[in-house]
Amino acid sequence: MKVVITVAIVLFCTLSYTALQAQLAISPPYVSVDGRSGVGNLYITNNSDQAQEVEISFAFGYPGSDADGNLVMNYNDTVAYKQYAMDPIARAFPRTFILPGKQQRTIRIQVKPTPGMKDGFYFTRAKILGKPQTAEVAKPVAEGITTKITYNFEQVIPAFYKWGKVTTGLKIVKLDAVQKDSVLSIKASLNRLGDAPFIGSMIAKLLDAKGKVVATTQSTVTAYFNVLRRIDLGIGKVTPGTYKLELTFETKRGDMAAGDLVQAQPVKESVDVLIK
Repeated sequence: MKVVITVAIVLFCTLSYTALQAQLAISPPYVSVDGRSGVGNLYITNNSDQAQEVEISFAFGYPGSDADGNLVMNYNDTVAYKQYAMDPIARAFPRTFILPGKQQRTIRIQVKPTPGMKDGFYFTRAKILGKPQTAEVAKPVAEGITTKITYNFEQVIPAFYKWGKVTTGLKIVKLDAVQKDSVLSIKASLNRLGDAPFIGSMIAKLLDAKGKVVATTQSTVTAYFNVLRRIDLGIGKVTPGTYKLELTFETKRGDMAAGDLVQAQPVKESVDVLIK
């Protein structure tokens, strides 16, 4: 008798069009459910030759921050769940299915508002788990013990639903900048305004006395609640001296359609910094 020991390894990936090209590709990198129709579409492509078993589920969570401004996912906020969770009203169709090799399937994420549901921005995380389809055992095998490793890939993307009128905004409570060799580490303490997360971009610029930009960088940013966000600006080619650091937050992102974002006026703050 031959004993086969199967080990399943789950790998995680977030927010990527091209991630795991050898297996499943998810597009777009988020789900935006239309407030009128209550439906959002997700496209899953099997780039491998082997059929994949796919399962869609939801887990309420959002990106928070640690004491150093690093992004940390929070899946344990029960208070926020009661007010903002999309999970109780969201369904995926189909929830489980077999996706043949080199094929694509459209998944519909449907939201059904409950009677008397308040206007607001509801959200969660959509989890897409993919694993190779299990092959049937056709005949007995020879004696021995072998190990078979199966890689299960789970991608996690945000899902949003806007119901009624919602607003967002930011207040920059504190702005700090500390030079570490050839990098200016910038930290901004942010208070989210309105009733929806602030989702957009943060742009850092270093300007000389004449207003010329001598260094700049930008990254995507989220503020579901009050957070600390950090961005690092390379200053290796900047001449020592005093400069103005300008930090701007705006509700624009290259990977998200403008209509899927709750819009707000840009927020800007500046401080003088000494580059050594």
